[in-house]
Amino acid sequence: MAGEKGQRRVKDKWREKKWFSIMAPNQLGGKEIALSPAVNGEELVGRKVEVPVSDFTGNFKKSNSKLIFQVVSCTGLKCSSSFAGHIVSDDYIRRMVRRRKERLDVITEIKTTDGFTMALKTVAVTDSKLTATKRAELREAILKFLIERTSNMSFYEFARYVIGDEIYSNIVDAVRDIYPLKKIEIRRSELISSGKEAYEFIEPTEDQKPPEVEAPQ
Repeated sequence: MAGEKGQRRVKDKWREKKWFSIMAPNQLGGKEIALSPAVNGEELVGRKVEVPVSDFTGNFKKSNSKLIFQVVSCTGLKCSSSFAGHIVSDDYIRRMVRRRKERLDVITEIKTTDGFTMALKTVAVTDSKLTATKRAELREAILKFLIERTSNMSFYEFARYVIGDEIYSNIVDAVRDIYPLKKIEIRRSELISSGKEAYEFIEPTEDQKPPEVEAPQ
């Protein structure tokens, strides 16, 4: 009996798995962002996938940033995802701060017009030490800009804004009269709660596609 048990073949679970294509939301281009093995699509629902911004948009200046998508449904071997935020590597932030004099962290929540809530964590680095008054003024100005600038944006308008470069020059311009920032980074955005349009996937128009930059010559 023991010999018979020892001769039984162990079921190869890997062979049961199939490769599923995980697609970006159509509002961000709808292209394939990853391949993932699973026995069925239900296993993948809820799974988060990280994609380098440089791979997603072609903007190689953002090689230290990753976009985060969450699988929301699967049909056949194709899975839809929703934007869940982005993150900048800790190593990059440490290098950025080391070259300057003082770090200012600003954390706020952004509410989009279609009912999403995002947490934003921003880090600004100054070339000299700030007084308590100047720190308070700078923090208030950054918070005011972020809230006012995004107050009329839908969730995916906001996602494209965070992915692109415009947000950084906009913040620098907004606080120029308080302090001439040379470096600022949205180091993390994170979805806190979803709106009613969370998983509505529509065909993207030209202005809804992710920002692109020309590859360096």
